[in-house]
Amino acid sequence: MKSLTRLFITSALVLGATALAFGAPRSKTYSSLRNADQFASLKTGDTVLFVCNECTTVTEQTIESADQAMMLCKEGSMVTCPSCKLEHKIVMRGRPAAKTPRHEVVYVNDKGEECFFIAKAVETP
Repeated sequence: MKSLTRLFITSALVLGATALAFGAPRSKTYSSLRNADQFASLKTGDTVLFVCNECTTVTEQTIESADQAMMLCKEGSMVTCPSCKLEHKIVMRGRPAAKTPRHEVVYVNDKGEECFFIAKAVETP
């Protein structure tokens, strides 16, 4: 009787795990956006993630226009966290290289500490 019960439980667990594996929704990974070229490559309908270290949240946003995407990396502008409503200032850090200026887009709080970033969501199979 014990072996029959064990067989039944093991079968149920295997079937449950199989159903979860095949019925699970697609997961998303992210690629952090750190320079203006990456923001310029965003298209209408792309999903970006607002990652706030102040309130430890990740919020999905859909890009509605190229102008909206470029405002997310405009130096001196402010980006508001959709969750905690804190404003983060956009600053550019880094030194330009000899021929190609590559500044990094950084979001800082009122103390000048990096506390926020934006990433492009990428669906994985």
